Amino acid sequence: MPHIRLDCLHYDTCLPSYFGGCYAPHIQIAVHRGMTLAQIKSDLKSELNEGLVGGCDSIVERHGWKVAAVAAVNRITPNIKNQRRFFMDIEEGDEYCESIYAYFIFSDT
Repeated sequence: MPHIRLDCLHYDTCLPSYFGGCYAPHIQIAVHRGMTLAQIKSDLKSELNEGLVGGCDSIVERHGWKVAAVAAVNRITPNIKNQRRFFMDIEEGDEYCESIYAYFIFSDT
């Protein structure tokens, strides 16, 4: 069985009603202003563990895909060196605001 190598890439950040979908395997997490990379990775891995992956099911069902997806999440690094907080352009809302989601896709390299 060949080894699968994936990359986990940020695809979009928006309200769920504005997400146009994606054919690639993808997951979404609720985000807020000032999240750390550790929080983002933890939330992504939680979604993977729950099996909440959208997109092409045939790829996701391949043997070793989930292990490769978790490894891809672990390899995520900031685009800006030493960046510690993310989604800083999200405005703080009140408790009645709709959640904003970040969408991440998985791509074979």
